[in-house]
Amino acid sequence: MPENTLTVIIGRFQPFHRGHRKLFEHASSISKDALVLIGSAFRPRTSRYAFTWNERANFIQTALKSAGIDLNVTCLPLVDTLYDDSTWAGNVRTAIDLHLRNHVIDPERTKIVLVGNDEIEGSKYLNAFPEYETLIVEAATSKGVTLNAAELRDSIFLDKFEREELCQIYGTAEIYQLMAWMENNSDAVQKIRDDAEYCKNQRVRMLRSSKGYGHEIPMNCAEAIVTHSGHILLVERDDMNGILSLPGLPLDRETAMDAAMRALEEQTQLQVPQDILTNATTGRMVFDHLERSDRGWLRTEAFHFELEETQYQPKITAGVGMKSAKWLPINQLTPDVLFEDHFDIIQSMIPIVPFAYSSVLMSQYQMGLANSAIM
Repeated sequence: MPENTLTVIIGRFQPFHRGHRKLFEHASSISKDALVLIGSAFRPRTSRYAFTWNERANFIQTALKSAGIDLNVTCLPLVDTLYDDSTWAGNVRTAIDLHLRNHVIDPERTKIVLVGNDEIEGSKYLNAFPEYETLIVEAATSKGVTLNAAELRDSIFLDKFEREELCQIYGTAEIYQLMAWMENNSDAVQKIRDDAEYCKNQRVRMLRSSKGYGHEIPMNCAEAIVTHSGHILLVERDDMNGILSLPGLPLDRETAMDAAMRALEEQTQLQVPQDILTNATTGRMVFDHLERSDRGWLRTEAFHFELEETQYQPKITAGVGMKSAKWLPINQLTPDVLFEDHFDIIQSMIPIVPFAYSSVLMSQYQMGLANSAIM
């Protein structure tokens, strides 16, 4: 029979607020130990992924200490996989198993309890783990509306706000530590604000163009995945500040294949004849996750062109609007250097992409970054 209880709380916490704190309060009532899996780890900083997982871990630790919640908390990063729910669930199990081994906890004598709220969308993931127990907590609200981290981000990065009003809604300790972070990270704040403003304007433009149809319509795009001898062709756009992306463009009265070919020609000037590219097509997939872009509803079709191995890589040259075009070894790909969901797209179409989540967790433990507790 289990003698110990470990609560597991999964969330993005972008950023942490009193609605999240409510989960920890309930967790502390059934256990003295909690494992927190912080989602959307290893993503480039954007208006949606405003805070790194380490920053969010610090938010959680500081807020819980301020609230006097008696809970030993260990935070670990969790990698999102937009197009593969089973892999995401596997990542959760990997993190839990590694935590048990690292702390020399006998899984046979430990009850695992997943703590989540009662939001329909937010609690769907709980159904993926029938081997664990669940504790459902009523979602925190303000004036009848469920607290939402996205609205909090909009308030602090896009809107003029009253600090005390935000404190009343989202929690005093949570808001004050957030304000302190903003004061100490002015460059990051400006980057997030610029991205938020750009994405907001793009969404407005797309909704305006859809108005005549009476319903929202997506922008249709195409992406090109070109691989050669263990390398992948990527571009860095002039305004992307070191973030890489697949060559791609919106469709312009053309097929998705034609748009992918056009993107390769305009953005990389890839020196491979079109008929050879066509014959090298090994896969095509549509990617339309509703969270794939903050710019609006973007639907894209990706094509994988697997070129025959040769001694020399085909020549490429950065096109207009591109800072660079480069062949990058596939074994160097990680989510933090790729735009939006492009890492997810590549992983979906190239099975050998080697990003090893278990190795990341091991390195975090060895570096002592992921094993801090609140007493």
